[in-house]
Amino acid sequence: MRMKIRSLAVLSTLLASWTGLCAQDLHQILEEHYRAAEQEKMTRMETMIIRGKSIFTSINLESPFTLYRARPDRIRVESNYQGSGVIQTYDGKKGWIYAPAMGIPEPREVTGEELEALLNQAEFEDPLWKYEEKGHTLELTGNPARDAEYQLKLTPEGGNAIHFFLDRKTYLINSYVSRQIMGGTENEIEVVMDEYQNVKGIPVAHRTVTRMNGQVVTTVRLEDVDFNKKLDPSLFEKPANAGE
Repeated sequence: MRMKIRSLAVLSTLLASWTGLCAQDLHQILEEHYRAAEQEKMTRMETMIIRGKSIFTSINLESPFTLYRARPDRIRVESNYQGSGVIQTYDGKKGWIYAPAMGIPEPREVTGEELEALLNQAEFEDPLWKYEEKGHTLELTGNPARDAEYQLKLTPEGGNAIHFFLDRKTYLINSYVSRQIMGGTENEIEVVMDEYQNVKGIPVAHRTVTRMNGQVVTTVRLEDVDFNKKLDPSLFEKPANAGE
């Protein structure tokens, strides 16, 4: 019996040591990631303007866009659909969409998942930044097939886990993977980020590829990025329709 107890005690000590090492490694990896991403510098950016194009693979459609962001969470997206303009806005309280070519001839308020998708574009901060303050948990994991990257598992409070893959040399995010239910079916969503370029000293991924179950859905290419330009607050208000 003493031998069993002693063995259990040794095992507990080893597990505690391993847990401590993982926590230490996670902290070091995060510090390097924040430093590489210039997250402290990003916190001082109050506005962002992004111009680029989205390529929707399945329907062979290319759509130019301009995205305006302002802290804390205001956003405006101007894009093009089949030759007609689409405007989405959020002023901090309400979200709107105006898209005549999509059968929305008058500005319509957006809620639920539609609003959440719009707000996701308003994020300034790195998704791993101050994760604890947001109620999320984070752990260092491993996948032998991707051992050239650091692998972190972020579990949002009340949400599904997101797996982040960081380059071991640059400490920047290469990709992240999540699983989402769409139409009653679970799908794997992978977002690949590359072609990083420095904008005012901040690395910004200029190409983002989204795959669903291994198939490319969209490719977003950035053409111009600027920070801290003064933006008129009216940009984020309810869009005016063509008749106004």
